[in-house]
Amino acid sequence: MAGGDWGIKMRKAEEDDTSKKNYAAIKKYSDRERDGVINNTPGAIYKVELDNTHPLAFGYPDYYFALKKNGAVYDFMKDGWNVGVVKKDRAVAGFVGSKIQERIKDGTVIGVVSMGNGLITFFADDPIFRNFWENGKLMVCNAVFLVGQ
Repeated sequence: MAGGDWGIKMRKAEEDDTSKKNYAAIKKYSDRERDGVINNTPGAIYKVELDNTHPLAFGYPDYYFALKKNGAVYDFMKDGWNVGVVKKDRAVAGFVGSKIQERIKDGTVIGVVSMGNGLITFFADDPIFRNFWENGKLMVCNAVFLVGQ
């Protein structure tokens, strides 16, 4: 069985040195669920700082509450418009895994960039998730009707 590719390996006599042991590979079965959510966010609400002088954020105050379902965050753009940015510790409610928490800060989640003769509007998350996230409906209308005018 040790000769096959099963994830188990027979130790050779020359590998008996105990200083080379990798104890990080030892996991507790009872921690499997907890370890599975450190890179997950099933749903969290983040306070996003908006540039409400941009047409995409027309009608909003200087913030927007985004429903984050993943760890997608973009680097700040030099040649585009960083309309919505997440700064440090902006989670308002919900659960965010400990490792993904480090990723979701200091980045752009809503932006506009020029390409060719047009503009690309991007959202890191669905602004009208399952059509119940009311806070994003105005932003989608602004993206369709105001951006690029």
